[in-house]
Amino acid sequence: MLKVVDTQAATRPRSRHKNAQILAAAGRLFRERGYGATSMDAVALTAGVSKATVYAHFADKHQLFAAIVATEDAERSRSWIEKFEEAGDMRDRLSRLGRAVLELLLAPETIATHRMVAAEATRFPEIGRAYYENGAARLLERLERVFAIAMAAGELRRAHPRRAAEQFVGLIRGDLQLRSMLGVEADVAKAAIATVLRSGVDTFHRAYGLDPGSSMMKMPISKRRT
Repeated sequence: MLKVVDTQAATRPRSRHKNAQILAAAGRLFRERGYGATSMDAVALTAGVSKATVYAHFADKHQLFAAIVATEDAERSRSWIEKFEEAGDMRDRLSRLGRAVLELLLAPETIATHRMVAAEATRFPEIGRAYYENGAARLLERLERVFAIAMAAGELRRAHPRRAAEQFVGLIRGDLQLRSMLGVEADVAKAAIATVLRSGVDTFHRAYGLDPGSSMMKMPISKRRT
């Protein structure tokens, strides 16, 4: 199992800049050419750094790919967690959360990476594992923590938070991501997104929501942790 940590947290500013250059170049090449056809030499050339610099940051292509997935996931997840923690009734907060997660799932970069992994995971099973462990699994882990806190605070019905996270993603995604992946709809209509999101949130809220009965419902989760 290859789960990566923040590749920029413990590095100097100049090194962080190089790291970001490499990740951006490699991500673009993987999506355009595929994993198998992208070499570390090509990454170095596209990033404008030496091959030695690439290897100083990443031991091999597998680690580089895992870092791309983990970095993109971390950057996007911060914003949608904040959206859920904002004050408001639970249904509105679930809608904000669902919209942010759905935007991530339907982002062109996500769709392109998903297609690439699906096409090459048979030849390179390590990228399938890396993509799941550093992408989908982390998304579910974060949602699980968010829902566990809400359940403990009496905002959602007590249940299995991991199962709730899986169901939430399935309900708000519908078949929109699959249609995008298969090219059935290159650009999913905003009306379709709104309809699936509303229906998914309504179904989830009926299953897990509670009638408002306390002032805690209006208080952001982050303030209740103290």
